[in-house]
Amino acid sequence: MIQYVRRRRSRRQYLRKARIGCVAAALVLLAACAQSSSGTNPDPHGTPRAGGTLDILLPGDARGLDPYSASASNVADGSRLAALYDVLVWSDPATGTVRPQMAESLVSDQNTALWTLTLRPGITFSDGAELDAEAVRLAWATHQRPELRSLGMTALGGVKLTVMDKLRLRIELPSPNANFDRMVSRLLNFIPSPKTLATPDAIKASKRAPVGAGPFKIREWVEKSHMTFDRNPNYWQKGRPYLDSVTFRVNPDTPGAARMIDEGKADLTVSTDALLIGDARDRGLSVGDVPLNGGLMIAFNMGRKGADGKIPARPFADPNLRRAVVLSLSASEIDKLFYDGIGSPARGVFDSTSPLASIQLASPENQPAEATRLFMQVTQNGSKPLELTYAVPDSPKARTIAEFFRTRIAELSKGSVKLNLVIEDIPTFINRTSLEGNFDATVFQLWADDPEPALYQFLHSQGGFSNVTGYNNPAVDEALRLARLNADSDRRSDAYKRVQVELNKDLPFFVYQEAVAAYVCDPKITGTQLFNDGLLLFDRIGVRK
Repeated sequence: MIQYVRRRRSRRQYLRKARIGCVAAALVLLAACAQSSSGTNPDPHGTPRAGGTLDILLPGDARGLDPYSASASNVADGSRLAALYDVLVWSDPATGTVRPQMAESLVSDQNTALWTLTLRPGITFSDGAELDAEAVRLAWATHQRPELRSLGMTALGGVKLTVMDKLRLRIELPSPNANFDRMVSRLLNFIPSPKTLATPDAIKASKRAPVGAGPFKIREWVEKSHMTFDRNPNYWQKGRPYLDSVTFRVNPDTPGAARMIDEGKADLTVSTDALLIGDARDRGLSVGDVPLNGGLMIAFNMGRKGADGKIPARPFADPNLRRAVVLSLSASEIDKLFYDGIGSPARGVFDSTSPLASIQLASPENQPAEATRLFMQVTQNGSKPLELTYAVPDSPKARTIAEFFRTRIAELSKGSVKLNLVIEDIPTFINRTSLEGNFDATVFQLWADDPEPALYQFLHSQGGFSNVTGYNNPAVDEALRLARLNADSDRRSDAYKRVQVELNKDLPFFVYQEAVAAYVCDPKITGTQLFNDGLLLFDRIGVRK
C-alpha cells in the first residue's frame, strides 16, 4: 500500500501516487489510506470480524428512501440506498468496468441494442418476496410514472422490457447503447420489493418504510437527526453483512467531520471536499478516493422546463451574461481562498487525467476587464440592472463561496447585477434545482466515474431533470450520441472533445473544482469499497479483526 508522509500535498499528487500503487496491486480500488497514528497503513480491504456497529456522517437528511425520490449521489442518499437495496451491478473505479452483484450478468448482443439481465437465484426481499425478473421489470417500469419525477425515467424512454423466465429480463433499447450497463449502475440499480409498488399509497409509504434485498433493513428514522439500519438476517450472501447495524447521522458541519471521526464521535463519512480530505490525511485517518468527471460548479438556468412543463424566460439565456459571470471568476483563486490551495482547480467538466478528454481544451475564465465590458453590455451600462436568484444548499462552505461570488459579480458589474442568495436544506434545495427548476443560477456538483450516463443526461437536450441548466445544443447532442454508441476509447474521446469545444463556446456552467469522492474513516474500519461516483458497498464493510 502507499505510504503518506504527514504533510499537505495537492489532491492530484495523492491521486497520481495512488494510481501508480493500484497498477502495482493488480488494479485494487484506489484507496490511498493515510498513515495511522500507530505508524501502520491499514488495509481497507481486509476481512472484518462479525458484529459491531458503524456511525456514518452525511451532510443532510433524505428526501425519501425509495429509489424514485431519493438522490442516489455520494454525499446524499446513494450509500443509504446501497445498504437497504444492495445493487444489481456496480462500476469499479479501479478498472472502469461494470461488475455484477445481485445480477449474475448484464450483457448485450453485437449491436448493443438488445441486452439481457440475468439474476442470481435464491435472492429474497426482507419481506419474503422474491427478487426475480418480474420484480426488476416492475421496479424499472415504476420509474416511468410521471408523477414520481424519477431521474431513472430518462434511462427507459422507448425501452421494451420482457420477462423471459424467472431470472432473465430482456431489454430492447430504441437505439444501440454500448454503455447501457453503466446506465443501470447509475440509475436503475436499486430494486424495491414488489409489495411496496402495488399501489400509489404503497409507493408513498415506502419513502419512509423501504423494503429491499440489501444487507440491512430500516429500524428507525428520526427526521433531521439519524436513521438506523439493522442487519438483514436473510441477506442472500451467507455470513454477510458483518456489521450488526449502521447509523447514518445528519451532520451539517461537514468541515468538522474529520475531527469528529478523529475524536471517536463517528466512524466514517463520504466527502467531496478536498479540504476535509486533506485534514483527514493529516490526522492519520484512513482515506480512499477516486477522481471523477464533473466537479463543483456554478450552473446557469438557460430556460429549462419548470414543474408546469413551460419554459420561462431566464436572464441566463443570454450567452453574454453567462460569459460575463464565468470571466469574473478564477478556479485557482477559489481553490486558494476556500481549499487552502490543496484542491484541484478545474479546467472544465472532464477530469484532467481522463483519457477521454483533452486538457488543452480548457474552459475560459479570469478575464475581469472583459467581464465588466459584457456586464455593461447586458445591463445597458447599468440602466437595466438585474437581480438573480442564486440557489445554495445550507452548508458553511457553500454559503461562504456563494457570498464571494455575489461580491465579485457586484464589483465587476459595477452594482448592475445582484445575486440574491436562497439558502435551503438539502432536500428542499434538490427539489428547487433538479425538479422545479426555480432558480437563475445554482451551485451544482456532478460526479461521474465515466461520462456515461451522467454527463449525457446533464448535457443532452433530452436529459430530463438531470439537465438542470436546460442546455440545448444539437452538436453536443450528436457528439454524446456517438460516444454512447461506442465502447472504443479513441472514438469516445473524439466525440467528447467535440463536446468540450461546444461547452467552451456556450458556457452553460463554470466548473471551479475538479470532482473527487472519498471515504474518510477510523482506521479500525475495513472492507471499504467505493463504487460508481463514491458510494459504499455494505456487504463487505466492518470492524477490523
